[in-house]
Amino acid sequence: MNLKKIRAKKAADRRHRQLLLAANHVVNRSVLDRSVEQAAPAEIAAIAFGRYELRISDDEALDYLNAVLAERGCPLRTADTNAPEDVA
Repeated sequence: MNLKKIRAKKAADRRHRQLLLAANHVVNRSVLDRSVEQAAPAEIAAIAFGRYELRISDDEALDYLNAVLAERGCPLRTADTNAPEDVA
């Protein structure tokens, strides 16, 4: 692997870690302050920008939110409502 690819991989890994940290922060705060159902992708996007200067789309923020929720066994959000999915 050349140096350019190594740097790109490290940057992608760092970005991924930072976005997971932002999502974890939102879910942790939601657990402490209110119900986890109130965690929103917009909060993740705002924290990612404020802390790490990363601009992300709502869809990407939703993916990270769902990753953290799935890890904790919580209901996932849908893209159209951002409400927990009904698991039947």
